[in-house]
Amino acid sequence: MIENRILFVEGADDLHTVKAICQHFKIEETFVVEIPDRTGTINRKAKATELGGIDNVFKAIDLFLIEGSSAIERIGIVIDADENINSRWQSVISILEKVGYTNLPASPNPDGTIIKQEFLPTFGVWIMPDNQIERGYLETFLNCLVPENDKSWEQAKSCVADLENKPFIKTNVDHTTKAEIHTFLAWQEEPGKPFGQAITAKYLQADKSECQNFVNWLNRLFVV
Repeated sequence: MIENRILFVEGADDLHTVKAICQHFKIEETFVVEIPDRTGTINRKAKATELGGIDNVFKAIDLFLIEGSSAIERIGIVIDADENINSRWQSVISILEKVGYTNLPASPNPDGTIIKQEFLPTFGVWIMPDNQIERGYLETFLNCLVPENDKSWEQAKSCVADLENKPFIKTNVDHTTKAEIHTFLAWQEEPGKPFGQAITAKYLQADKSECQNFVNWLNRLFVV
């Protein structure tokens, strides 16, 4: 692997999902996938509680673009749109402007953004699920990989819908898409597989167009 080409992700689920997709499509190993710690650095001995999260990813790209720009050739991030994709995008743009990128796009590219600037690393950003919808997560992306006409998927969505707005539900945030994918995976032949393993086991189908778009972005950023 080439240490001067780095993809930062928010957590272990993202990391294993990306690695499973890369393995499925046999993407050339020209880059490393990393979860930054709370200081924004790569610390593979750090405790799980010290790793991940959007703030750590932002710290990492700030740190690596400023201090490591001479050594880093290409750098990318995969982040959730979360509740507001425009807010996420503006946070990314602010960091890039601070370190010297100019003429930045006003909004994410639906095919995944790649920014090239002389004397600075090529920079890429993918905002889950598809760089377009207002709110979403890794789980929203994975929901698109469920096999078509899968009866257990329909039942999983029905079960989650039955629980919505019940007085014993503790969250005030709409995490329907997260609940749906976890419920679906709980009823597979080997229940509760993590996302990356679920892709490898083909409970989730990486050959769908939504995933191919992501793969094309990875190839353009790190391989071509």
